[in-house]
Amino acid sequence: MNLGPRVILASVIVSSALMGCASPRSFLGASLPKIKYEDVKKRETPLRLQLVVEFQRNGDPFPQGDVPLRDYAAKILGDTGVILPIDVVSAVEDQGDGAIRIVLNNIADSGTVAVEASRSRFPLWMVGKTITDAYTMSMAITLKGKTIRRTGIKHAFHTAFGNTEIPEGIKVFPSNQAFGRMLEQMILRALQDMQQSGELSGLDAPRAIVFS
Repeated sequence: MNLGPRVILASVIVSSALMGCASPRSFLGASLPKIKYEDVKKRETPLRLQLVVEFQRNGDPFPQGDVPLRDYAAKILGDTGVILPIDVVSAVEDQGDGAIRIVLNNIADSGTVAVEASRSRFPLWMVGKTITDAYTMSMAITLKGKTIRRTGIKHAFHTAFGNTEIPEGIKVFPSNQAFGRMLEQMILRALQDMQQSGELSGLDAPRAIVFS
């Protein structure tokens, strides 16, 4: 079957348009105010803390997520000017001033891409779908024999596939940036609260605060 040049051209244009829709777009949950690095007060001498992380999925350890979590957390903490993270894996002999432990639990969305794709004859970028990745984080800093904690820190990011409308005014970005941007907000929020309470500078008696 021979196709005329106009038909071929039209096919290319339509395919290009559809593939453009295939690029997933992500955005953060809008229920929490955005925190900037400037909202966290830098220290003249950052605390040198061993960085220990644990990635979980639905409350169970998920070791495959430990390395990206450690890499993102180290970059974020270093950029705050509050903590100079020491990789506990590569610098076993360097005890630093103490330790910071971050546990991040991914609450898996029941409508995952794999499930939705298996139920449909068409890929998600054609049908249109929004997937939510919800997380809960706890962060503990141990210094001078005392520990301060923040638990129940929640956040989420959403990824829109295909012909899905995103509310006006919502800032979107490439999906490969979503995890880092969300984790950044969670860590900044925890540090800001520790500073505002005076615990991070004074290291008063240990106590735990649960975010609701």
